[in-house]
Amino acid sequence: MKIDDPRYDRNVRFFGTEGQNTLSGLRATLVGVGGLGSPLTQHLALLGVGHIDDPVPGSAKVDLAARLVREINPDITVHAFPVGLVSEECFESVKRADWVFGCFDDDGPRSVLNELCAAYSKPYVDLASDVPDDGVYGGRVFISKNGKGCLNCLD
Repeated sequence: MKIDDPRYDRNVRFFGTEGQNTLSGLRATLVGVGGLGSPLTQHLALLGVGHIDDPVPGSAKVDLAARLVREINPDITVHAFPVGLVSEECFESVKRADWVFGCFDDDGPRSVLNELCAAYSKPYVDLASDVPDDGVYGGRVFISKNGKGCLNCLD
C-alpha cells in the first residue's frame, strides 16, 4: 500500500506517517457483516487496514463486503470465508489477526468469539446494537485486550 496515495492524506495528517504505516500493516478479522459489520468493513478499508478477513456464516454478505473493500481500495487483501464461527478457517483467521471485531445479533456467538480471542490473547472489539422498543435505540462497545476481560465479567 502506498502511503503517499492521496486517499490517505487526512489519515496521515491525523495519525502521522508512522500511524498510517501501522494501519496498512494490520490484519483485522471481522466476524459478521450485517447492520454494524458492513459499515465497519467500509471504515476499515477507508483507514487503509492492509488485510481484512471475514469469516461469516454462509451468507452472500461476505462476498458483498469483500467487493466493497476492493472497490474502496484494490490494494487491500481481503479473505472472505463463508463458514461458521466454530470452524478451522475462522479459528485460523483469529490466530493470524492483529485485531478481531465481532458484530453479532446474538450473545452465543459473541461469547464464543470472546473466549477464542482470550485463548489466543487477541484484542477483541465487540459491537452490538439493539432496538428493544419502537423508537428506542441502544448499543454497546466492548473491548478486551491481552486475554483479559469477558462479556460476562463486565456485565
